[in-house]
Amino acid sequence: MDSLLQDLRYAIRTLTRTPGFTLAAGLTLALVIGANAVLFSAIHAMLLRPLPFPLPESLVRIWCVQESVSHASVAAPELLGWREHSKGFSQLAGFGRTSLNRTGTDEPERVRAARITPNFFSVLGVQPAQGRDLREEDAPPGGDTSVVLVSHGYWQRALGGVPDVVGQTLVLNGRSHAVVGVLPEDFSFPEFAEDTDVWVPEWQDPQRHGNHYQSVLGRLAPGVSLEAARADLERAAQGIGHPEPGQKRHTVRVTGWQDHLTTNTRDVLWMLWVAVGFVLLIACANVANLMLVRTLSRQRDGAIRAALGASQGRRLQQSLVESVLLSLFGGVLGLLLMLWGMELVRTLLPASMLRVAPLELNGTVLGFSVLLSVGTGLLFGLAPAMHASGMNVLPLLRQSGSAVGARSGHPLRSALVMVQLALALVLMVGTGLIVRSLQNIQAVDPGFDAEGVVGAQLTLAPDAYQEDARKRAFFEGVAERLMARPGMEAVGFVNDAPLGGSSSNGDFILEGMSASPGDRHITAYRVASPGYFSALRIGVRQGRDFGPEDTEKSAPVIIVNEAFVQRYLGGGDALGRRVRLTWNDLQPFREIIGVVEDVRHESLTQPATPESYLPYAQFPLRAMTMLVRTQGPPASALAALREEVKAVDAQQPVYDLLPFTDRVEKLLLRPRATTRLLAAFAGLAVILAGVGVYGVLAYSVGQRTRELGIRMALGAHPLQVLRLVLSQGLWLTALGVGVGLIAAYGATRFMAATLYGVEPFAPDIFLGVAVALAALSLLACLVPALRASRVSPSESLRAD
Repeated sequence: MDSLLQDLRYAIRTLTRTPGFTLAAGLTLALVIGANAVLFSAIHAMLLRPLPFPLPESLVRIWCVQESVSHASVAAPELLGWREHSKGFSQLAGFGRTSLNRTGTDEPERVRAARITPNFFSVLGVQPAQGRDLREEDAPPGGDTSVVLVSHGYWQRALGGVPDVVGQTLVLNGRSHAVVGVLPEDFSFPEFAEDTDVWVPEWQDPQRHGNHYQSVLGRLAPGVSLEAARADLERAAQGIGHPEPGQKRHTVRVTGWQDHLTTNTRDVLWMLWVAVGFVLLIACANVANLMLVRTLSRQRDGAIRAALGASQGRRLQQSLVESVLLSLFGGVLGLLLMLWGMELVRTLLPASMLRVAPLELNGTVLGFSVLLSVGTGLLFGLAPAMHASGMNVLPLLRQSGSAVGARSGHPLRSALVMVQLALALVLMVGTGLIVRSLQNIQAVDPGFDAEGVVGAQLTLAPDAYQEDARKRAFFEGVAERLMARPGMEAVGFVNDAPLGGSSSNGDFILEGMSASPGDRHITAYRVASPGYFSALRIGVRQGRDFGPEDTEKSAPVIIVNEAFVQRYLGGGDALGRRVRLTWNDLQPFREIIGVVEDVRHESLTQPATPESYLPYAQFPLRAMTMLVRTQGPPASALAALREEVKAVDAQQPVYDLLPFTDRVEKLLLRPRATTRLLAAFAGLAVILAGVGVYGVLAYSVGQRTRELGIRMALGAHPLQVLRLVLSQGLWLTALGVGVGLIAAYGATRFMAATLYGVEPFAPDIFLGVAVALAALSLLACLVPALRASRVSPSESLRAD
């Protein structure tokens, strides 16, 4: 212990005597250690730390698997059947998002709500902080529940945080609901992008076949593995019949809940951590080179200590203590950078998960940072330490001080530079692929034009809008009033707007075909008004748009997209063909009156699927998205939309008023943030690699000053000396780039899942990066080479 303290004091003195070296190396290490710690904090929060629920490893998500739909919602009879016949789960609960209109207050309010089975919170293992949990009798047959649970936030924000809130009533969708409990303050449900205000119990109708509208969360029975529960549920699903003749039998999909929640984040986080790990290795090689130079310049001091009796182990310890101390200094600086870096990484993570798994500087992250700092110090300090402890003492004692530095070299310095170049090239290639992928996503034609369009969500209360005529009168009235305003180009409404995160699909058959499973197909369907296609500038390729002639009393009609025609009609003429959506026997055959352009409804990276559009007049719904194309500023259009809704129904809340371009920007937010981070890491890697090349050549020139001076004195031309030094740098560059290309070819294959429109091996990117890195390396070689070509023979010959 005494020797360790002595070495620590010696290391502190040595580092404080060279503040320039200490600060440069410390800042380099701070950047890479801080970046690694930030990425670890994200991976720990999202992937490693269990969800904040009792026995989170037993929570699973379950989907119904249909034709062409691998993650479909579940119908109530299926959930009831799974509960009855499956033994692999202790409980199964259904849930789904919705919105309710709260009235009876000064201003109507849209309330973010969830419809759940009464056992939902029992499955999660969550108990209300006030009041009681939901009971089965709270969801009577018929669905007319009169109770709700409220979130802690809604209790504080909208109900004043009064202590006697249990028993108060809320008027939701025109009906009174008693508050029976308040959820804990720290509860948040990670499936929903927004915090939910109220939770409403819902009855499961055993006759509601074919209506797949809810998600299912389950808890594994004690001692049952995920695989066993999945197999058991598969057997149970086979025994659940479907009432409609010809309907294809559904299967199931079961996934661990945390795996499901982090599916879209996992690959990005691991890729970024690998990238920042490469930067760490490059930085370690860089600092190791600096430490090796210090070691070479202090070889005589080390030889004297060895001659005085210092053992090889003691000399190794002394060198490692200095490198670890330097790394810990960088780690402390890195923790300060973490606070800034966490804000950047948060843009990559889903807001719903951040509510339950916040990104924070906790004990685990601090412990990782300390271990990483120590490990980094040992990594970059090991080679210099081994060189210092293993040097031959007697030859060094016979040399003068300058001779020691001049004649002592180490091939490891060149090897470290080659490693830096290779790692930098791999990182640059990966970044180039991600940049190309982002460019491809941004260049995707979504099938609509979002510029100049604003939108808002409207959900009519069922008590006030039971009749279809009232629904039609409301939406058509708002559209007419908006079109009467100056500057309005088009107004329309649709139930599922593109890129909105919601979609509906169902079976259909073509006229003349049987109802057998082979003749039933899947189509996504939307309910749209006249003006919807004009508002988003979705082109009509054949036939016509919906018009005033399409009423509730006219012949049933439908519009399909080009993908529908290609897949189901062989790409031929679709006009006049008739289809019937088969979710129930009451649906009539509908004549195809138009074919519209494909729209990327789910995301920009998923191709369009077959879609059908029903006219709102013939299929009125209560929840719609109003879309307005304006020639003026979006802010005035949003204000006009709110005013006209209020003019038609003052009790109708309007929510999610946004320019439609925000939907596209939201989808691009994560890939843009990923690209920026990778570009920053790649830029740092290139700088460090360039500094490494420069350092090796500059040191080599310093070592060879006498030799170069003699060459000049014997008649060597400065260009010959320039080529001599450049050739050394070019060999290092060629070897580093060559190894990097081979490594990049293997490494980028693991990026395939994160790329769009670009293959992992893109020759132009590989070649472009190799040329760019070689050029930068050559530029780094040029400065010491020019200095070597200007060596004065007289001065070099006077050197020791």
